[in-house]
Amino acid sequence: MKRQRERGAILMLTAFVLPLAIGACGLALELSMAFQRQSQLQQVADSVALSAAQQLDGTAAGISNAAIAAAGVTFERRVRGVGRVVLNTAVLSFAASAAGPWLDFSAAQGAPAGLRYARADMAGQGEAFTVLPVAFGRFLGGSDATTVGARAVAGPNGLRVLPLAICAPSSIPVATRFNGPGMDERIDYGFRFGVAYNLLALNPAAGASSGEYFLVDPASPPGSAAVAASTDNGQVAPFMCVGKLAYPSLAGALHLRRNGSFGLWQQLNSRFGIYGGSDACDPYTAPPDSNVREYRAATANWISSYPPQASAATSTPAAGKPLMTVADGAYPMPAVAPAQYGTLWAYGPARRSNGSAFLFSHWNSLYPASPAFTGTGTSWPSAGPYNNTAFRSAPAGYPGRKDRRLLYVPLLACPVPAGANVDGTVLAVARFLLTAQASATELPGEFAGILSAKELAALATDVELLR
Repeated sequence: MKRQRERGAILMLTAFVLPLAIGACGLALELSMAFQRQSQLQQVADSVALSAAQQLDGTAAGISNAAIAAAGVTFERRVRGVGRVVLNTAVLSFAASAAGPWLDFSAAQGAPAGLRYARADMAGQGEAFTVLPVAFGRFLGGSDATTVGARAVAGPNGLRVLPLAICAPSSIPVATRFNGPGMDERIDYGFRFGVAYNLLALNPAAGASSGEYFLVDPASPPGSAAVAASTDNGQVAPFMCVGKLAYPSLAGALHLRRNGSFGLWQQLNSRFGIYGGSDACDPYTAPPDSNVREYRAATANWISSYPPQASAATSTPAAGKPLMTVADGAYPMPAVAPAQYGTLWAYGPARRSNGSAFLFSHWNSLYPASPAFTGTGTSWPSAGPYNNTAFRSAPAGYPGRKDRRLLYVPLLACPVPAGANVDGTVLAVARFLLTAQASATELPGEFAGILSAKELAALATDVELLR
């Protein structure tokens, strides 16, 4: 009798517990399916955000390309229980900052400037992807559906701009220089195309006797609090090696340090495969250029009078005149020794006011010299020596990377306020070719133009998932 009562109690307990156990198991299965769905959606969101952000360049075409790339990366993806992902553009939105505000696809196409961040919110894909029916959860008193979602934001975390800023010789973006009848020349922010400047020896101040240049805080973006120690040589050195700033945009005032001397020239010379000094560069993160030939003296042999220095000699500024080079005087310039012009046209020729190139035969009109330049009419390659195999030297010991010698340098509106740690406003970013190795007193850079908004956006190449 006692055993019968025990069996009866066990049956009653089983009858009571079994539905709960089945429900718990079912709920665990449904939760597992929800977690699986959420994980799959997150993978899709991550790939969509990354692929879209890599296409953004500040143009409407970039927004369209972002949608195309995002759709392409999801084409072979499947979500269990739904099938292949056909991307809805409602998933995508775009912003100039990782914090927003976010514009949908149509709004972004209408105002694409500055949009460098992409967000993928899988809620835009519809309920077929984000809502799972729940049977056992409802049986246990819960809701009859579970909503899952995924969101990802991707964008640049770095900008391939040198942590060195200089004063723009002029605040005028594009001007015309008169070199004689029919010889009007294009000048951008006071720079002549094809002339190599010592970037440490320029100053737009009237009668200046020394150059004005600044180290840029590479880790504190505009709008953030300045950290004085961030512009110490040891902190800036690795950024000078790779030629990058650790933020995505130059919008706003840059945090700067005014230097009494330039101590990071050896980091710049990593571009020639030379690694040494304190805080030496890593050749794997800061490889040499694929062309390490210096352009000075006999190695600049497309010039009839081999220039002993890579950059043009500094002018002696008169009262009311800025500190520039002997190549920047007003017409008519006095004739100087040819070598004083330094290395000319290593990257490209001077530009006419209409943007077309001058010819080598125009040198004696553009750069009055005594004795005059001779024998140069046929030796200069139209692509420019730097991009010509006849004027190249491959690096030894490490694999080279093309265009490492191109320096992207912020041009500041000057004068910059007095003091060691100051803020400055960027007018533009200039492209310079490092014509030869730098030193503590010379950073020879041939002016090769101002970056367009699209080109500047393309320098924000370190796109990664941010959240």
